[in-house]
Amino acid sequence: MDAVTHSQAGTLGKIGFFIVFLVLQAMVFAIFPLSARLPINDLLYGQAGLSVLLLLAALGLRRSETGKKYWRVVYALFVAGAAVLLSALFSEGLVDWVGVTPASPQWVAVAKLSEGLWRVVPILVLMAVIGADRGSMYLGKGRLGLGLAVGIAAFVVFAGLAFMPLAGKGEVVSKLLPLTPWILIFVLANGFMEELLFRGVFLKRYEPFLGKGLANLLTAIVFTLAHVQVTYVADVLQFLAIVFPLALIWGYLMQKTDSLWGSVLFHAGADCMIVFGIFASM
Repeated sequence: MDAVTHSQAGTLGKIGFFIVFLVLQAMVFAIFPLSARLPINDLLYGQAGLSVLLLLAALGLRRSETGKKYWRVVYALFVAGAAVLLSALFSEGLVDWVGVTPASPQWVAVAKLSEGLWRVVPILVLMAVIGADRGSMYLGKGRLGLGLAVGIAAFVVFAGLAFMPLAGKGEVVSKLLPLTPWILIFVLANGFMEELLFRGVFLKRYEPFLGKGLANLLTAIVFTLAHVQVTYVADVLQFLAIVFPLALIWGYLMQKTDSLWGSVLFHAGADCMIVFGIFASM
């Protein structure tokens, strides 16, 4: 009886943590997708306010004996929120400095690189402040051979699938081939930034409370929800139905290899399915 009660308590505890972490992480990534409906200044204040509250909560938990074990999770939420805020405030600077033609493939690629830098660098700096090592964010070597093998194979397969419908259109192919460096900049920058931001920062911090499977499920749900507002696909529901299992695979691969590099390449390859069409139409 005691064993059953303990098991039920453990299950209920995991469900409780799952719901709380899901709500908090979803809030961190939910504010700016509302930019089509609400004034951007209000959203900036909202994101800044949420980030400050998360930082204060993390510092308060750190000083508490009962809350100490939770503070690193809340701090990770603060870091993600701050990174999203900083990218919203400053990512246009690199695009302006480079001086590429607005709304061109080059502009889109540089804008994505700038967004990635304004998210990745703050994450690395803010996590270093609390002594988090690279391995805690899957930035270590891990099982690099396995990760690269799966990631490169997936990249080739998805890039090939993306190219096949365009192969018979000579004018499209002749337009895309010179854009290959810009396509690579876009998909690799986006793949690295999103794998670090949505999974690398959170998976190992959720696992003590949820286990690997639920931690992966939680991050996959948040990642999928963050794409609800996309405008570059004809059928959003169909797109999300594809994104969710891919997010589960990328998280599992990261956990399996103890490294995000395979997931980054896999993710970048999947992005080719969208990016090829966008760049070809510009």
